[in-house]
Amino acid sequence: MASRQPRDAAVSGFVTRHRLKIAVILPRGTYFGPDKATAIDLCAYDFVRFSRYRDETVVVGEALDRPFAGVRFVGVPRRPGQSQASFSDALAAAAASERPDVVVVHQHIPSARRIAGRFRDRPVLLHRHNNPKRPKGWLGRWLEARKYAPFAAIVLISAFTRDRLVALFPRLAGKAHVVHNGLDLGEWPAADAKRRDILFVGRAVPEKGVLEAARAAVSALAAAPGWRVRFILSGLDGNAAYAADVAEALRPLGERAEILRDLPHAAVREAFREAAIALVPSRFEEPFGRTAIEAMAGGAALICSLRGGLREIAEGVSLAIDPDDPASIAEAIARLIGDAALRRRLADDGRKRVETAFAIERSAARLDDIYDSVHKGTGA
Repeated sequence: MASRQPRDAAVSGFVTRHRLKIAVILPRGTYFGPDKATAIDLCAYDFVRFSRYRDETVVVGEALDRPFAGVRFVGVPRRPGQSQASFSDALAAAAASERPDVVVVHQHIPSARRIAGRFRDRPVLLHRHNNPKRPKGWLGRWLEARKYAPFAAIVLISAFTRDRLVALFPRLAGKAHVVHNGLDLGEWPAADAKRRDILFVGRAVPEKGVLEAARAAVSALAAAPGWRVRFILSGLDGNAAYAADVAEALRPLGERAEILRDLPHAAVREAFREAAIALVPSRFEEPFGRTAIEAMAGGAALICSLRGGLREIAEGVSLAIDPDDPASIAEAIARLIGDAALRRRLADDGRKRVETAFAIERSAARLDDIYDSVHKGTGA
């Protein structure tokens, strides 16, 4: 099934007298291209593709050889040793040359504040992908709250992250909005057949529960000779010792365990479509959990910790586990291996959850509505 084309204003029925010009700025730690895209890059790309302002939107970020196709991208070269503040100024200058009506800065608050200072005459949104920082003491809370003052709106990726932000800073409630990450389900057709694969995708860091997942897989697969496990990991360069521990834990499985690193997203998507079972055993409170919706979109039966934003994604359509206990994860794996009907039910229910709650058309429309409201000066 071919990917669905993003809607336009005529199709959506939206009527506006003014086609807003949007500048989306990716200030730090991103790669706006298919080869090494981060989760933030993927989200930004999808939101632009499905925006009713797609043709009026420009994405500004660090220059790269092969950016995503289908959206306009302005790459800004980054000099060796250039400070983040200086690079933020260069990004702001590139965006300003486009004369945008609304500016959106993803994730990095210090850069976003600096960029907002260059656009005092128009609304700047902060699109935040992480949990808000919990400051210590009244002075820390006051200083942290001030960091959000320049923004006309703050977009959070889950109700969990919004609730946490508002609990810390109640005065931000009026400009803090939830827009879930979404997927283009046209890029996620059902697989013809599933392999007996158990799949983990994520960064090689302890908070993702990688080592616990590896130990659980070894335990569960001891009695399931027809099954194998695949780990697609990123961030190995900065976590070599931890990645080595994961590899050592998987050693008893021999060729039935595979570790892959830094795959393009297209390859990750295909792995989810092939896998019968997916693991998201995050030990920390996930702000959202894009991996979980990708697993469900790919038709994998999901085993999930439900911590943080994962609960609003996967509760009721996954097997819940204690991510700190490999035995809990192993028990869930063994249960799904032994119950094909349960695997099919969870896979079907998970796919339906994504279709109803996390389709990109729905999320992009919500984000566009926020752009409209801040441009009019009304909030959302």
